[in-house]
Amino acid sequence: MSRGSNRLLVVEDHADSRELLAEFFESLGYEVEVAGNGWEALQRLRRGPRPAVLLLDLMMPVMSGWELMRHVSADPALSGLPVVVISGAGTSQPPPEGVYATVPKPVDLNALRTSVERATRGA
Repeated sequence: MSRGSNRLLVVEDHADSRELLAEFFESLGYEVEVAGNGWEALQRLRRGPRPAVLLLDLMMPVMSGWELMRHVSADPALSGLPVVVISGAGTSQPPPEGVYATVPKPVDLNALRTSVERATRGA
């Protein structure tokens, strides 16, 4: 996927948060896909097309964000994908390796937008 692409994959288990994030980024001109857990996200990533940025909650049922990141890092077709973590996990556990930026919950949408814009530019 080329730099500057506007495709995002939002991975969030709470439907209201997922919908809010999708609507917010769609209003900014992004093409948004959503997934309710890491397993669903992994299937979407493998099926393609690859998003420019993965917005990832860490604490989810079925497959956590940490588990998803292990799969992404191990897959040559997916490794290097910019990931912006959105999590209420706090500092009890460090973010997974390969994370571009972390935005804590409750989410500051302006800070999140800035992180996504930087990630899509490869900055």
